[in-house]
Amino acid sequence: MHATERTVLVDDDFDDAVEFGSGITVTSSSDVDAAGTAACAVVSNSDVTVPAGVATILYTDEQPEEVERPARFDAYVRRGNHSDLESQIRWVLAQRDGDVKDDEERRTAAPETDELGTDGDSTGQPHSELDRLKRLYEGTTTLITAETVEELYERAIGLAAHILEFDNTSFFVHRDDGFYVTANDHEFGEAGPIPSDSGLLAETYRSKESSLVDNVLEHPIAEPEKSAYRSAVSVPMGDEGVFQAISNDVGAYDETDLRLAELLVSYVSETRARIESETAVRKSREQIERLHRGATELAAATSLDELFDQTVGITDDILEFDISYVGIVEDGYIVPTAISSDAPADAAEHVPLEAGGVAAEVYQSGEKRIIDDVRDHPDAKPVKRMYRSALSVPIGDIGVFQATSFTAGAFDEQDVELAELLMAHVAVAAERIRAEARLREERDRSSALFEHVSDAAVAYDVEAGAVTVRDVNQAFQATFGYDAAAVVESDLLGRIVPLEAESDPVPEPDVEETIPELLVATGESYRGEVCRRTEDGVREFILNVVPLSPGEERGAGYAIYTDITDRKARESELERQNERLEEFANIVSHDLRNPLGIARGNLELARETGSEERFDTAAQALEQMGELIDDLLSLARRGELVDETSPVALKAVTRRAWDGTETADATLTTADSVVVEADEDRLAELLTNLFRNAVEHAGEDVRVDVGGLDGGFYVEDDGPGIEPGRRDEVFEPGETTGEDGIGYGLAIVESIAEAHGWSADVTSGTAGGARFEFRPQ
Repeated sequence: MHATERTVLVDDDFDDAVEFGSGITVTSSSDVDAAGTAACAVVSNSDVTVPAGVATILYTDEQPEEVERPARFDAYVRRGNHSDLESQIRWVLAQRDGDVKDDEERRTAAPETDELGTDGDSTGQPHSELDRLKRLYEGTTTLITAETVEELYERAIGLAAHILEFDNTSFFVHRDDGFYVTANDHEFGEAGPIPSDSGLLAETYRSKESSLVDNVLEHPIAEPEKSAYRSAVSVPMGDEGVFQAISNDVGAYDETDLRLAELLVSYVSETRARIESETAVRKSREQIERLHRGATELAAATSLDELFDQTVGITDDILEFDISYVGIVEDGYIVPTAISSDAPADAAEHVPLEAGGVAAEVYQSGEKRIIDDVRDHPDAKPVKRMYRSALSVPIGDIGVFQATSFTAGAFDEQDVELAELLMAHVAVAAERIRAEARLREERDRSSALFEHVSDAAVAYDVEAGAVTVRDVNQAFQATFGYDAAAVVESDLLGRIVPLEAESDPVPEPDVEETIPELLVATGESYRGEVCRRTEDGVREFILNVVPLSPGEERGAGYAIYTDITDRKARESELERQNERLEEFANIVSHDLRNPLGIARGNLELARETGSEERFDTAAQALEQMGELIDDLLSLARRGELVDETSPVALKAVTRRAWDGTETADATLTTADSVVVEADEDRLAELLTNLFRNAVEHAGEDVRVDVGGLDGGFYVEDDGPGIEPGRRDEVFEPGETTGEDGIGYGLAIVESIAEAHGWSADVTSGTAGGARFEFRPQ
């Protein structure tokens, strides 16, 4: 008899949108009065007290294996699964109202079930319907622990046979070409494929509605596999397949069996979804881990060809694409560089960028693309007609990765994410390889230049202010005189920078001076003049500093030294020659003009007056001009290098110079056996100028003494001497105190001394006169 009003107890916080149906009162479990008459209770916490005598459904987020004493509950439903909850409630209410056939009607051979619904035992007493439901719920724990879908179906078959007491149960999985038996408890004639266009199996799958057939012989579409089959329960499993129980007896199953079968299928479907989800997550995680390992291996690739071959190998092995290839952009084309090993030779071809196509569009836009069916895509231009779907991902500015499949819709977003992840690694590795190739080319060019440059060159590293030599070229060894074996791995600065290094014109903030070779650590170049120490002494160079790989206080580079010592000497000599030319110009413009003017003036007066004295004055002026010209000739030669020197007897050269000089009443003394290394003619010229200077400044009766001194010699007179304050000035051109001299005699003396490598010093003589000392430097 049906109850006119049925009560369902729920938790106080129950707010799920569940359709309880008409004639049902929903009330809180805290209502004590309602608890005694409730037909069903829905609880969300397994720790609550189950109402006595009330069928209770556990509707919770808890995992079944975590529920203590699950036998306390009549059913378990995952929270959020409204359809299963509604089914369970309807079943319980139907039991309460007597809508379910009793065991006598369903199994005529079995005795009546007792009021308490105790389990069947050795007496043959069958299980009550509520007990079957509870045992099904308890049995779901075995489903939940299944690790694979195949294991799940096998355990579900066991539940159907031993708990639901079904005969001939099977799970059918649908594939493109039909149904396949994935699990069953009897010998089935066909494992598959079973046609999916006719029969009860196909109708159940198509309509997604359960069927209860009392007699398959009378069913309009049932096509039993065996002629003995009579009744059947057929329950859809969504898009996955169908569950069926078949009996050889007519009317073997009722509505309760159908609902129990639906509950079993719901448990199987939910668990299968979880297993498949976990399997997908695990597979994805494994793919990502394998992809990461593969991407790590890409870092070891030394060439682009090797990199792209490894890339395709990874996509074939890990991502399991049918065909994949890498195309790089060259001269306006996308050129296949690496392709799947089992792909046909013509599986990919050169694609012009301007001709469009998916690969060209992806490369130019930098956006990935998924094409579910290339036949329906306006831009797709497949090389093979058999290609149906495609995935295309850009590889930086290098090219494109493409994967194709022979089936439509083969790629999903996860495939794109994994492909993009891999291509990001490929792009980084490719850029590294290209950078290393550029660096090798640059180093090769630098090495070639280093070996063949004509100037001294050093390759070195800088770290924490220390310069370590890596290599030197032949020119360095020749210029600096240091053997390569002794220099390499040594401190460059300690070897070649003078002890008192000049201040270089490259100051850093708060630093007094910077050695240019250190600038490579900060990536700075330098060009300037420096002094550096060689085996033969300090020489002058133009230094070029070329950095290679700058870093903080660390770097590498080259230093190229161009020896300009001789050039600087020539420049100094040229500067001195220019000074002499200027001196000549001054003398010619001034000193020669005066006596020339005197001579002309006196000749004019002599013509006018006929006075003989005027001729004498003019002759004196011309004589002065002659002396001046002789001095100018000596001055013009003073910067010339001396001829080859040889040991010269000082006494003989002194007498020769004295005899060639107008010395009036002057006297000369000279030491015997004094020998000096000199150019005899230039030494005689030096002495002549000193004798003339003595007569001019000390008088015609001056006494001159010449002798040896510390490898050199001296010349002194007994005249008034030279004041200490003027001794540094007497060698300057034009400097004189005499009335007739032009001030170039002592300048000539100093020039000849310098040409011999002698020092020239002025001091006081033993008699108080001037003393000139000459010593080898």
